[in-house]
Amino acid sequence: MAARYTPTPDVPRIEGGVTLFRSCLVSAEYPGVEASTRWLFERLGIEYTVNPAQTCCTGLGYYSDLIPIRTTVGIAARNACLAVADGHPVMAYLCSTCYAINKKAHAILAVPEYRAGTNAVLAAVGREYDDAVAATVRHVHTLEVLWGSHDALAGLVRRRLDGVKVAPPPACHYCKVFPEDVPGDHEDLMLPEELLLPAGVTPTGHYPEKTLHCGAGFRQRFVNPSLSAAVTREKLRRLAAEGVDVLVHMCPNCHVQYDRFHDILSAASGEEYPFIHLHTQQLLALALGADPEKVVGVQSHSQDVEPFLERIGARGRTTVAVGGERP
Repeated sequence: MAARYTPTPDVPRIEGGVTLFRSCLVSAEYPGVEASTRWLFERLGIEYTVNPAQTCCTGLGYYSDLIPIRTTVGIAARNACLAVADGHPVMAYLCSTCYAINKKAHAILAVPEYRAGTNAVLAAVGREYDDAVAATVRHVHTLEVLWGSHDALAGLVRRRLDGVKVAPPPACHYCKVFPEDVPGDHEDLMLPEELLLPAGVTPTGHYPEKTLHCGAGFRQRFVNPSLSAAVTREKLRRLAAEGVDVLVHMCPNCHVQYDRFHDILSAASGEEYPFIHLHTQQLLALALGADPEKVVGVQSHSQDVEPFLERIGARGRTTVAVGGERP
């Protein structure tokens, strides 16, 4: 039976001016996500930069009640000033929490009193979040940038993914914080799956519990571990019932929760969850010929992805490393 879903509307191609906003969680846990995204941007001719002066968004600390909102907003304002001054005002996020926290700060900074207080602090470092910055800066997820160039993907595919069934866990901080800005249906997000369609994947589309939380909940993973695990296990059960091969992520916190605890939960429950976890950019890069280790960084994963790599022909064939030519 064909998957039932709401198609993702087209968005304009972003030719350049992109700041690839680095994520602390991506860098610490799955650096191949950033490497894959850079590799894809280069293959698609998307001009971008990584600003060495960028600082962490503080989202993990803020949502864990460790960092006050004024600090988080001040840092977001500074990072926006940097992006605009550098001529790369489209801030593209690898992490849905970075996305949500910076968009939230953008909304807060529209309040004159709050902006004035923030600028009083920024003055100490020679920055000002003024009307020009507010009007110029844009906050998008990296998948949106890739979606703007999706028409070019079919001609770049080097490894077919025919028969590979994929499903996303729609990231809460992407779909639920600013639902009106999500391309398509925020309760039936198809962006990750549709990006992979040119490679031949089978989309799952809508499924029960699609919008169910991953279970991480930032500090909930630590202060309420039994509840956190129960939610994660419920999602794994549903995905196993759907016959999914790869759960494709757009949030590193989701990725950590599923990949790091998948086998632990399977052993504890005595249930099999026969699928793996990759970020959407990682699987797309593999389909376009990227090297599994040098670009995709599969060695940082907890699960064994070797059988899948063999299945799609990523072993024993010419692959493309960072800066290399396509075969």
